[in-house]
Amino acid sequence: MKIQNKKTYLAVIILVTIDQAIKIVINNNFFDEKFRILPPLLYFEPMFNRDYSWFNSMLQLGIGKWIHISIVAIMSILICLFYQYLNNQFGTNKIINIMYAFIFSGAICSLIDKIFWNGSLDYILVNVFFTFDLKDVYINIFICLLILSLLLKNKVLNQIDDNIVEDFITYVIRKL
Repeated sequence: MKIQNKKTYLAVIILVTIDQAIKIVINNNFFDEKFRILPPLLYFEPMFNRDYSWFNSMLQLGIGKWIHISIVAIMSILICLFYQYLNNQFGTNKIINIMYAFIFSGAICSLIDKIFWNGSLDYILVNVFFTFDLKDVYINIFICLLILSLLLKNKVLNQIDDNIVEDFITYVIRKL
């Protein structure tokens, strides 16, 4: 494994550890606390999201825990395989490594939340609209970096052509 990839996986471990450490501290010491962070927009207001996802919670779909765990596990594997595919096809790239660290960390945190917390311990309230946690920030950082990379025409992303899905499926089949 290349040094750059080792740094990326170290970043994933650090990001997941930070997310989970914050949740442990909040759950053990501050779960009943509420205070303003940036009124009238942001508040510290911990709560457990037992609906397992924002989508499930907002639409009240009633999708259960094990379906969510399965979806997140499959997505995590696909994210990991796609990262390996990109490294194999185009070599290591700093922005791809950073993006992967954030999206894979978010996926692993989500999986940990569903398995060990029986939901997500969310703690930042956005003006009665929704409550989120650090894992959600990681995923949104990935989305912002992806959009920014596309707008700035990142050299690796520009090399990806219309056959990416077929090429990736072929790559995954060969890995099996």
